[in-house]
Amino acid sequence: MIVEDRGIGGFFLERAAADELSEQLSRDGWMVEKEADIDGSRLDLVARRGSETIFFEFKLAGSPSSDDWSAQLVALQQLARRHGAAFRLVLVRPPRQMELEIDGVAQMLFNALVQHPPWQVADIAGHTLIEEVEGVDLESVQIRGTIARVRGEANLGVTLQTGGGEAIGSETFPFAFSATLDLAEGRADEVEVDDVDLSSWYGEEVYSHEMDGGDQTPSNDNSEQDDPPF
Repeated sequence: MIVEDRGIGGFFLERAAADELSEQLSRDGWMVEKEADIDGSRLDLVARRGSETIFFEFKLAGSPSSDDWSAQLVALQQLARRHGAAFRLVLVRPPRQMELEIDGVAQMLFNALVQHPPWQVADIAGHTLIEEVEGVDLESVQIRGTIARVRGEANLGVTLQTGGGEAIGSETFPFAFSATLDLAEGRADEVEVDDVDLSSWYGEEVYSHEMDGGDQTPSNDNSEQDDPPF
């Protein structure tokens, strides 16, 4: 999965590094306070042991530095001196391959697709009931604040009915999607569904042949069968 980090990912990496160092210092006998307020300034971590005090600030390596952040760094160094503490700037380096999981994506997609079923599955029977979204595999994530733009693949579970409401069967269709996720609200917006694999419904040969022929909606009509469509 490709992750384009625009803020929130770096925040979690810095917090994870602070948690890891906090545990290490605690094992070594330090009293640790995270998100400490010293004279109105917030410090990522303060460690005390006997007469020793260390102020820690964490920053994602390679992230852009502003004039405000540079001034803040100087202010924290001066704050440490006033309190007789040492100051440590900890540069956090992300792993070469970073995997990011977003909780609740399947439920967000399900809620959206129940309201607006994909036309690819809505057209194959009289009624198509969306039952579940599972097996979400994110391929690309772009995050800005609490908004994430994602692409990936998943499986769509549906129940198919005739126009009169008689059950025909249940199917699971793999599909590709893109969506905008509101992480704060737990909501998926602008959901676009592509490449729905309907071969389990139409049969592999019929589906492939129809798609190769350019039809977007394959048909399982049989010339020797006179049954009316659903």
